[in-house]
Amino acid sequence: MNLQVGMPESTYRLQFHAGFTFGDATAIVDYLADLGVTHAYASPYLAARPGSTHGYDVIDHSRLNPEVGTGADLDAWIVAMKRRGMSHILDTVPNHMGVGTNDNAWWNDVLEHGRASRYSSHFDVAWRDSPRSELRDKVMLPVLGSQYGEVLEKGELRLAHEGGKFVLRYYEHRFPIDPTTCPRSDGKDIAAILRRYNGTPGDPRNFDALHELIAQQHYRLAYWRIASDEINYRRFFDINDLAALRMERQEVFDDVHRFTFQLLREGRVAGLRIDHPDGLYDPKEYFDRLQRRYAREAGLPEARAAEDRPLYVLAEKILAIDEPLPETWACHGTSGYDFLVMANGLFVDGCSVDALTRIYADWIANTIDFDDLVYEKKKLILKISLAGELNMLAHQLDRIAQGNRRTRDFTLMGLHDALRELIACFPVYRSYVTSAGVHESDARNLELAVERAIKRNPTTDSNVFRYVSDVVLLRSPLGADPAAVHFAGKFQQLTAPTTAKGIEDTAFYIYNRLISLNEVGGEPNHFGTTPQAMHAYLAERQRLWPHALSATSTHDTKRSEDVRARINVLSEIPDQWHEHVTRWGEANAPHRRDLAGQPAPSRNDEYLLYQTLIGVWPLNATDADDALVARAQAYMTKACREAKLITSWTSPNEAYENAVRAFVAQILSHRPFLDDFVPFQARVAGLGLINSLAQTLLRLTAPGVPDTYQGQELWDFSLVDPDNRRPVDYARRRELLDALRGDADARELLAHITDGRVKLFVTWRTLTLRREHPGLFTTGTYEPLPASGAKAAHAFAFARRQEDRSAIVVVPRLPATLVGSGGGDGGDRGVDQGGAGWGGDWNWADTTLALPRGRWRSVFTGATIDAAGEPLPLATLLADFPVALLIAT
Repeated sequence: MNLQVGMPESTYRLQFHAGFTFGDATAIVDYLADLGVTHAYASPYLAARPGSTHGYDVIDHSRLNPEVGTGADLDAWIVAMKRRGMSHILDTVPNHMGVGTNDNAWWNDVLEHGRASRYSSHFDVAWRDSPRSELRDKVMLPVLGSQYGEVLEKGELRLAHEGGKFVLRYYEHRFPIDPTTCPRSDGKDIAAILRRYNGTPGDPRNFDALHELIAQQHYRLAYWRIASDEINYRRFFDINDLAALRMERQEVFDDVHRFTFQLLREGRVAGLRIDHPDGLYDPKEYFDRLQRRYAREAGLPEARAAEDRPLYVLAEKILAIDEPLPETWACHGTSGYDFLVMANGLFVDGCSVDALTRIYADWIANTIDFDDLVYEKKKLILKISLAGELNMLAHQLDRIAQGNRRTRDFTLMGLHDALRELIACFPVYRSYVTSAGVHESDARNLELAVERAIKRNPTTDSNVFRYVSDVVLLRSPLGADPAAVHFAGKFQQLTAPTTAKGIEDTAFYIYNRLISLNEVGGEPNHFGTTPQAMHAYLAERQRLWPHALSATSTHDTKRSEDVRARINVLSEIPDQWHEHVTRWGEANAPHRRDLAGQPAPSRNDEYLLYQTLIGVWPLNATDADDALVARAQAYMTKACREAKLITSWTSPNEAYENAVRAFVAQILSHRPFLDDFVPFQARVAGLGLINSLAQTLLRLTAPGVPDTYQGQELWDFSLVDPDNRRPVDYARRRELLDALRGDADARELLAHITDGRVKLFVTWRTLTLRREHPGLFTTGTYEPLPASGAKAAHAFAFARRQEDRSAIVVVPRLPATLVGSGGGDGGDRGVDQGGAGWGGDWNWADTTLALPRGRWRSVFTGATIDAAGEPLPLATLLADFPVALLIAT
């Protein structure tokens, strides 16, 4: 037994795939160790769909992904890390498996043997819940390019004999044939059998035999477009190629985790990140099982495992604003989206909400209420993507209602509509009702959904909403009857994907008031985070979840931390933004196309584009190169499809998309636009760099375990995937870090701020300090340090203490209003991208910070401060560097 113990001080996210292997990870171990990282944070590296660039489409939980490396390659990486005192956390995928290729043995066995398969209960298939009798004991497979009959009679479905078995071929797909239905042969007449079954296009009757054979299988092939209406297996969101697992079953848990626990048992893995626990039937029970299994293998008391939490576990849980992570979950916190949202909001000026709302409404000639938008888009998702899941849920509820004389008059249609409305009105991702009971917060959320549904549907009998709520909360006459408990679980497994798809993948691409707020876990109608709210959040995080991840960029974020930091500046200068964006709209009007009386791009998409360009424009660039044009075009195509207003993934509007791509290319070579855009963007970018440094130090020192997404230790202006999965130049980072470790002068780095060394410097110095003082920034206390004076709201400071060790952190916020001596909105000024403009030119006025008594050393400049309890001017404390990290000496 060689189980890893101990908690991480910091993590560094690595995305494994064929282009970044265990060998590549081994090559950068020394770099990461020198940077100060204690734990690599690995994306899933178990066997995934061939060619997967993310690893979440696992096809075999029992082995490594051969595209990433062999067992020997993994061991070489682990040995290299252990040599430097490091370990790693593995991202695991318990909710679903990839089934879109021919490589998933479990899924193939289900297709071949149906309910007789050993794995028929591993996947969440509604074998008998579909209203279609034709789907009884069958799996719906929506993989065909057109209607089944058309595909069949074109000869695109062919019977073949491969590896000693008959299979059904459809282009790259291979579907097994149930052995009990296979044509009999003595091995010599296979060719004759194939000729008999494989008809000749042009004569439909030639395909009768093949059709009859296909009809006997345990699956029903269908046109891909009907998936949303009739699919009968639960998916990851609405992705047909990702079939959900029934992780609530012990044998499924054991089969999925056997190899993972071997890695843990052998000390090759030190902790787990759990992908999408909201997709699980009972997340609490899942986390309890993880801890009990780990405790058993470590020889620890299983009875105390859920309480003691010996295995380091993170939950990829999206929390609503003010929604707490369930304290009963046997994990160590979330993967960091809650931190991201709060930290990002700290650099948004909440006083500008009305101004930016008016500017946006005037630009698009419309007023969008975000809550109404979310409600409508969640209903849209239930109609176009998750209709099948909703239909099956309605039939389950109808059977429950028909079994009681007091509820039998509720109609199927009425229950269906009530479910749709309650899910659309549900205020959080999901509730967690189980047979063990109902938490008070779950009851509040259901009751709030009922209130909202009644208000939005005044002509509907309110009793139907209350009935649905009562069944979910186990308050109906059935109580905790298995049928009601099962329904409650399925209801909860539907609210989460509906919310994710409706908000993150639809509304966030429509509501473009300030797109830096449109982030995973974010609520754009919450405009900014006050220092008081941030302090309260961090104090609570320190109390409950000191080892949760602190992330500001991830593989799933809509834009990188540095892009958001730039766009946040617009909240400080709404008048200037309005002036410039108005001019851009006028200058670029000739490049818009007219499509059936509508502009292409639409005003909303054009507004999104300008903010995006503010965020991604390369530092010091005066022109757009081909790479930037291509990135912007690809992003806008994705954004327009996600919005689902004019084009979509399922029904692309090529004319509109082509017009948008042309518009992007034309304006990025249009001198009248660029001559106005580039200087304004440069000023915003300079201020954004200060925001980025402040956000970086906050992430690295606030309660929690700081996570650095691959490559983000330098400036990185990436957008949503696949843009944020471009290769990282580690050779350059290694070279820069070596130079910093040899001789680093904070003032010189600031003078050349655009080369990124200053962010690397802050990251390196802070992570090194964390490693030298383990526990100080995790289990150490958190103490707000409020500033005093006219600009007090522009400073955010706190102390971390553990026994006789102490550190102080000070970062600026809303820097645009600090530029110059006149206050106000800073005019048309900003931080020079060459680094000038920091220090005496910043107007801190009379603002001071009272440092605790003692002698303090600046981790960044080396300066020492003897504090006698007297207030210290912020202009003095931050004279030479925009952020401060002080350590008691």
